[in-house]
Amino acid sequence: MNRIHRRIASFLPFLSLGVAPPSRAQSTNRLDFTLLDAPYNLTEGLRGPSMRQTLDLSMATYELSHAGIERAFGRRKRLGRAAVAVFDLATTLELALPLTSVWVHEEFHRAVMGRRGVNSVDDVFRFDVDAAWIAVSHVADNDIMRLKRDRPAEWIRTQSAGIEGELSLVGELQRRRFFGRSRAWHLPLYWLTKLGTFGYVASGTWSDADADIDEANREDGTNVRRRDFTGHDLLGWVYDLHRPNEPYAARGVHPSGVGVDRYVKLADLTSEERRYLERQSRLQLLNLIDPFLFGLDGGITVGSEESRTQINAGVSHYLTSFGHTIDATVLVARGAKKLAVVAHAYANAGSVFPGIDGQLFDVPLTVGRRNAFLSPRLALWLQPHVQEFRTSRADGGGLASVRVRTVLSRRLDVFGEVEAKTTGWVAGVAHVDANASARMGLSVGWSRNRAVER
Repeated sequence: MNRIHRRIASFLPFLSLGVAPPSRAQSTNRLDFTLLDAPYNLTEGLRGPSMRQTLDLSMATYELSHAGIERAFGRRKRLGRAAVAVFDLATTLELALPLTSVWVHEEFHRAVMGRRGVNSVDDVFRFDVDAAWIAVSHVADNDIMRLKRDRPAEWIRTQSAGIEGELSLVGELQRRRFFGRSRAWHLPLYWLTKLGTFGYVASGTWSDADADIDEANREDGTNVRRRDFTGHDLLGWVYDLHRPNEPYAARGVHPSGVGVDRYVKLADLTSEERRYLERQSRLQLLNLIDPFLFGLDGGITVGSEESRTQINAGVSHYLTSFGHTIDATVLVARGAKKLAVVAHAYANAGSVFPGIDGQLFDVPLTVGRRNAFLSPRLALWLQPHVQEFRTSRADGGGLASVRVRTVLSRRLDVFGEVEAKTTGWVAGVAHVDANASARMGLSVGWSRNRAVER
């Protein structure tokens, strides 16, 4: 995440500091913590956090910090929400802190590399306020060469994964809010994230992106361990998307004479690649088709009092290992029934492929003498053959998962989840190839109506 990203994100519309219409009445505020995510946590020893663990920790951070800030101002709601906005501006634009959205961005990069045993360091933990960008450092050239040679789609996805992480974080927080699992107000974070990702993609076509790269190369000098794994994420992403089979070493020697010249510049792109990146920046504006950005957390209500149903919907744009996807999401809540459906349009250089993803949340059931809740998910898709950018062939695939949450006490639940997928890109899942995962964790919650839910 570079300083151009931060500059664009600073255009936060301050009208969002007004009191937005509240979401529907919440039944519970629960925080999930995935303690084990296998096989990721067990890759070449112990490794973490996974994408799921990263999102859990960041969501807990924002739920607790935002709610705590508002609570500190009591009935002065406008001041409380202004303080939340200042907190988000400070931790996004000035002092990037662990567990915030900036940290999520870098950890998603690391997660894709980490599942292939590539070690790295998240420089968010350096707390360097004056840094031109926050690096994922201590990555060996040989590891990148191996990843690009053996798993080109995963290397391409590594570079776009930061934006994927930020947008996934916002999407998860919005679902929590709509389904009544959150009392916290996140509106400034929504705007900062979506304007920031748009700006970051667009900045790849600006001449001062090259100036940032030249400065970073001078500062890095001969210290390979200090270098970021790719430089400007989107310049590297579009370069390798169009050159999946080009050897990584073909980028040439670093200006210092030591190591590979990692940082792709605007001057290195063809006119076709520049146009493609410009198009992706415009498509990022689809992320603003989002009722949550305007305080409409509860969506619309249809039906009578006895059959009242709430519906919310939005559009999103993600960069992927083969190009991009445009998604339409619909959230539905009717009493205790909660459903999310996402329609995907996966696109590469010249073709569009369909996909559908549906998930139910917290379906009640009884396990022995204990109350429990079931959350099944099923996704089906056609995606470009072997994740290629230039192909009209499609590979069919899908993902299936189920999470069971069992009540232990008034404020503590335990959950287990199994997930299996074929080859394919899925937001928030680090594995591009076929994979089976098992997760276990704790769900900590409190609620005035807890007994009703159970």
